[in-house]
Amino acid sequence: MIAAGTDFAQQFAARGVAVIDAALPTPLWEALRAEAGAERQAKAWSLKSSGNPGEINQENLRGHLGPVARAYLSSADTAGLLLGVTGRPLEPSWSASCYTYYDIPGSYMGEHCDKFDACRIALLTYLDVRRPEGQPPGPGLQLHVFRGDNSGTELVARITARSNRVVILNGGEQAHFRPPLGQGESVVMLAGCFRVAGAA
Repeated sequence: MIAAGTDFAQQFAARGVAVIDAALPTPLWEALRAEAGAERQAKAWSLKSSGNPGEINQENLRGHLGPVARAYLSSADTAGLLLGVTGRPLEPSWSASCYTYYDIPGSYMGEHCDKFDACRIALLTYLDVRRPEGQPPGPGLQLHVFRGDNSGTELVARITARSNRVVILNGGEQAHFRPPLGQGESVVMLAGCFRVAGAA
């Protein structure tokens, strides 16, 4: 994996988010993409909000982590990257981590902050991103990130999903959302959640 550079740490300190392109070695990226595809076919489940108070508005599919994802999220390289970028020693939060699929038109993730204890920092690894040939990325391929815990605060980043792009996000404190996906667009990603190492 790419080493944590000062540029990424500066991005994170300034905006609460760092973006790393061509982040993974090709064999690892391809192995994660293949595992995500297999999980999608075998046992993915739907998350669709029912309008209950306090519930996150969303419509997407989720998949369980396989051994490739677990090895990647728990590796010394990943821990070192996160420490270098965020300045915090972190460990995976397995119950909050999953493959996520936005591959049906209209799929989206509503405004929210991640659960602070279980997902203090999010490591979003984009595995397979597609859009109609010759078309610019639509709103559904963009992650909107805000300075504070709601969208009434400053918009600090609008991050376009790209294959083999990694996003390190202060998701426990900063609100974020993904608009509905357009026709012919799709995003497959590994949403890795991390908590402060040693926290009860």
